[in-house]
Amino acid sequence: MSFRRSWIALVCALLLTAVVPGQVAAQDDEVRPLVYGVYMQCNTGAQARVTEIVRDTWGPVVEGRIASGDLSAWGMITHHTGGPWERAVYFVGTDRARMMGALDGMVGDLAADEDAFAEVWSHCPTHEDYIWQYTSGSDPAAEVAQTRPTAGMSTYWVCDEGREAMADLLAEEVFGPLWDAQVEAGLINSWGWFSHFVGGEYRRLLVIDGADHESLLAARGAVIEQSNAESGALAAEFSNVCNGHTDYLWNIEISSP
Repeated sequence: MSFRRSWIALVCALLLTAVVPGQVAAQDDEVRPLVYGVYMQCNTGAQARVTEIVRDTWGPVVEGRIASGDLSAWGMITHHTGGPWERAVYFVGTDRARMMGALDGMVGDLAADEDAFAEVWSHCPTHEDYIWQYTSGSDPAAEVAQTRPTAGMSTYWVCDEGREAMADLLAEEVFGPLWDAQVEAGLINSWGWFSHFVGGEYRRLLVIDGADHESLLAARGAVIEQSNAESGALAAEFSNVCNGHTDYLWNIEISSP
């Protein structure tokens, strides 16, 4: 075993004995970007109409918040393969207070067009909200979600809350270099690891973007195979900490700027 993997194993061993819920200091949530995601379940036949309203009616309102600096990016992704969520609208900000204030203000602005606002929620009557915090990845923090291609894959992890710091360490130090190699080879565009800030049962999120879904699946397979071959014990420990997940393949319909 290399020195680097030995060091990671030692840190993991210390975390196993030392980490309890609430004991790990939180990342500075005003420095690392936050992503506010609205995950919708929609009527299949109305999805094109929802996309039209979000692009043409919501878009100019959100773009104004990007121009003012309250938000740094936003977009909409639509279901290709996976669970019950049919689409998601997301907003990115580097300052939590400004982002939340912008979202509150936008709700009022969007509701001014009562018919269009009501129509979206009539077609998508059920939704879940999450706020994610960027933890590590191939993009600099200030550039998260700034440039996205046409295909995305998200893996939503259920994790042991008392050992999430270990999962973050392994995601960055064991899997991160393997994902970076996929980016450098041009096989994917980017990867990002996000931690739960507000929301439901999913505690961690892995996002990879690429030119098409087959490329993303191939990259995922390569990373799994290589991590098991080179760092099998550490990969297994990650699975012990985050032992449940749901995968989605997304079409990236709207991405700005």
